[in-house]
Amino acid sequence: MKFLGLGQKGVYVGALVTAMVLLVPLSAWVFFPAFVLGPLAGVCVALRSEPSTRDLRLGAQLGFYSAFYGSIGAIAVQNIATRLVTEELWRFEKLYLLPPMIAEMGIHTDSPAAWYLWSAQLALIAVFAGAIGSPAGVLGVHIWSRE
Repeated sequence: MKFLGLGQKGVYVGALVTAMVLLVPLSAWVFFPAFVLGPLAGVCVALRSEPSTRDLRLGAQLGFYSAFYGSIGAIAVQNIATRLVTEELWRFEKLYLLPPMIAEMGIHTDSPAAWYLWSAQLALIAVFAGAIGSPAGVLGVHIWSRE
């Protein structure tokens, strides 16, 4: 299966690496390594699984998607983990609250200002994923296509 002309494994692995690096404590403040390492890992996996795909445009797309989806996933995991700890949802008697909590996250906010802040955060993530992740994907194509 293809994901916008890319191997799905590359996007998944790149997003996973980006999310894992962003979930390291204090790394969300220094997001540059995550936005470089994730796309590089994604391009490496994509080129290993489909060696005929050596297009720079696809590398840039894979870099963007890896950085964007990985950072969105890291934010979601961090928000869910915070709620799990504060509301003690790991207890068996409160376990039934977990699916509705996950379903309503992002839909209900405390105020319109919180919704605008979330929207601005998504826009900034998209800008930085394009500015840092796309060139990292192109760099990955250059590095791993020479092998």
